[in-house]
Amino acid sequence: MPALPTLCALALLAAAPGASPVPAPAVPAPAPAPAGGPEAGPLGRRYHLERIELRGLTHTREAEVRRHLLVAPGDVLDTERVLLSRLRLLQLGWFSRVETRVERGSERGLVVLVIEVTERNTLIVSDLVFGSTGPQPFYGGLGLSQQNFLGRGMGLSGAFVYGGSPSGRSDDPSRFALRGGFFAPDLTPRRLPPLVFGVSGQFLRGEELTCDDPGCEAYRSDYGRAPRIRYQRAAGEVTLGMRPGPFERLLATYRYERLHAAAIDDSPALAAARGPGPAILVGWSDLSALTGTYEIDTRDDFFFPTDGFRGVAQVTFGSALLGGDYEYSRYLLQLETAYALLGRRLRLQLAAGAAQGSAPFFERFYAADWSYFTVGPALGRALELNFSTDSRYDAVLGMAGLEYAVPLWSRGGFFHRGYLAIGARGVWSAARPGGGRTAVSDLPFSADLALRLDTPVGTFNASLGYALDNFL
Repeated sequence: MPALPTLCALALLAAAPGASPVPAPAVPAPAPAPAGGPEAGPLGRRYHLERIELRGLTHTREAEVRRHLLVAPGDVLDTERVLLSRLRLLQLGWFSRVETRVERGSERGLVVLVIEVTERNTLIVSDLVFGSTGPQPFYGGLGLSQQNFLGRGMGLSGAFVYGGSPSGRSDDPSRFALRGGFFAPDLTPRRLPPLVFGVSGQFLRGEELTCDDPGCEAYRSDYGRAPRIRYQRAAGEVTLGMRPGPFERLLATYRYERLHAAAIDDSPALAAARGPGPAILVGWSDLSALTGTYEIDTRDDFFFPTDGFRGVAQVTFGSALLGGDYEYSRYLLQLETAYALLGRRLRLQLAAGAAQGSAPFFERFYAADWSYFTVGPALGRALELNFSTDSRYDAVLGMAGLEYAVPLWSRGGFFHRGYLAIGARGVWSAARPGGGRTAVSDLPFSADLALRLDTPVGTFNASLGYALDNFL
């Protein structure tokens, strides 16, 4: 997963913290049912749901909540489907607590399922970015996300990063990035299965320093003299998808970008030091690509999950057949387990990626994004802007990591929950398939000690690894 782009590695993980493990619904006076099956009473009588009552809603529309339930009035009471419904509600990010219980119905054989929720603040900080590098003495940014717009379950998000003019070139254009999006996770058009829909836009103006040697003379004296590529990107995306299951999404995304890049050498004496530079066409160009994504997420809690996993498989194709100037393909596979591995409070993280053809640099892999820290000039990017002197983007990536969690507290108040994460991660990357490892840093391994906090305005991460990255 990408490194957190802040001086203290403060970043939000759009959280939906849950309550304690779910007890099975208490059915009035029946005999125990088989695990995961319908509840049966004496003499094999099965209980049916007379109605479902939702309690505790103040901002969220009741109809929006009911769409996510896996049970309905008239169904046979099924413990497993009730528990899965509770998990589904917690994953929405709208509630800090979801509890279920069963009460007697109006007549024998009928029961009432009561779902009691505690709503959480859904306008949260999604990015908090600030840092400093030699080429950019200070940069910072902020992101906000509304996860339940108008109580209808729609998502709105926006973020920016601003760095100003690069060091040594006060008259140059400022570097900045803007991003915004709208997402509807569950649309129910007539005669069609539930659909997922989203649109987003992005604008970036940045540059990449391109000295072939990380110890380039310009980096030791005056960054303004270093050869570089200045670029801007204006991008838009449209996503349409469906849910094969309650915890799965199958998405298709079309992306179009209008690009402009210019190679700049202010010092003829240093022009010979120019390396191959990031892959991008000089002048105006277009990118047109289709991306297919399969995602499954069965974790029981976003902040401190103890069961389940999250997996993402993604394939991207860019082609002149779609109206673009870049012919390439990109593949990415990610897996993340909950903090329950081999009976320990461990989380396993795996990622593998490859890019083929003439993929532009931002469709390749910047290894520092996937490390806790790097020993050398590379630094994790902020909203895809690179403020370091390292411009190596690779075609092949592999990452593996483990994290151990130490719960610290769980109580009310602003800092609702907190735990300590101790992690280690290894990153391998290569400039081309079959090539040797790119020496992104002197060490391919990194470690982290992070305090993670659950608050009403988001989940924050204070990382020692990222703080070290600014000095190594």
